[in-house]
Amino acid sequence: MNALVKKFLPPMFVAFSLYTGVVLAEQVEVLWLGHATTRITSTEGKVIVIDPFLKKNPMTPAKYKDLKALGKVNLILVTHGHPDHTNDLLELARLNGAIVVANFEYPLQLVKLGLLDSERTIAMNKGGTVAPLGRGIKIHMVPADHSSSVDFSVLGLSESDQPLKAVRFLAGGVPVGYVVELENGFKIYHSGDTNVFGDMALINKFYAPDLALVCIGGHYTMDPEGAAYAVRELIKPKQVIPIHYGTFPVINRTPAELRAALGDAPIRVLELKPGDAAKF
Repeated sequence: MNALVKKFLPPMFVAFSLYTGVVLAEQVEVLWLGHATTRITSTEGKVIVIDPFLKKNPMTPAKYKDLKALGKVNLILVTHGHPDHTNDLLELARLNGAIVVANFEYPLQLVKLGLLDSERTIAMNKGGTVAPLGRGIKIHMVPADHSSSVDFSVLGLSESDQPLKAVRFLAGGVPVGYVVELENGFKIYHSGDTNVFGDMALINKFYAPDLALVCIGGHYTMDPEGAAYAVRELIKPKQVIPIHYGTFPVINRTPAELRAALGDAPIRVLELKPGDAAKF
């Protein structure tokens, strides 16, 4: 944001807010709620939640076990179908009438089961860009290296309700990540669950994210050493927030290990506690 804009920001915000009723903020807020669950609030007050896993998330602060505490959620982004990323998707979508964006197969399965509203669902794929909140906010879907499925156990369907009673999982399409490009040009990459892979370099080339939220827990995803290589050599953001660690005993790696693995790389590690927010 240039100096001229900053100089006139307060009166411009007041005038715009009085005219439109939209409350503006100079900064983007990123609230981490444990595991991969993230709430992004744009400069125009639009709220985006990624991978809603709150009620059964042992890291989520008690306040946010009540989904209403998230405020008016406009958009939900789903990286893949595993329960630790979608446990509260259906309730949150219904609570707010939020638009849900996910890989092509996953939301269409839920629409077919009568669990999501087709009019409030965007099924897309890697390489695609959508702007469901208006042209000022762009959602870019990018690759991830993981797996995905639809687990009946988190859909509110009992075994007797299941359309296919002999199975627990349905195909959930492919895992993805997102680059969220906001009104002020600030770009946030959320890795979802992934291993490090060479084409992460294209995320830098095409989107050049300012901030990366990357998984570091190991076992199911890349560990701190893999994440350090990903951000230092491939994605090259200015700042990184480590996510997807500490939730369960098996994903026990730490931000300190990420910082050590980065060495003298000029990337700032922002170590948030669940419920902490950073502003940019």
